Amino acid sequence: MAKNILKIGSLLILTSLMGCFSTPAMMTYSKYNDVQLGTSIEQLEAQMGTAYSVHKKKDGTTEYEYIERIDAGNTLVAENHYFLIVQDGKVVGKYMSRQSPPAYDLIYQSEPNYPDSP
Repeated sequence: MAKNILKIGSLLILTSLMGCFSTPAMMTYSKYNDVQLGTSIEQLEAQMGTAYSVHKKKDGTTEYEYIERIDAGNTLVAENHYFLIVQDGKVVGKYMSRQSPPAYDLIYQSEPNYPDSP
């Protein structure tokens, strides 16, 4: 009996630890291209996870935003913002934008990660 309790306890601990180290589903450019118009929001969230943000629009649609960060080591190179327009629970449109961090200017900035304080 004590061995069974020990086995079950060990199994529960291992299961919870595996959950801590698993990576969530993430939107990528390839996955974004695979999203078809008419896909339900339930299918989308099951495949891609929860959106970074959700915006209600005046025309009655909802815009789901996913962000993909592209890093090179410890440096952020760019961010892809994927927007999916949803109406009546289905994707009816989509678009994306790419944003790059501002350039680091050696002449005017002493440290790129920390703004100058007065």
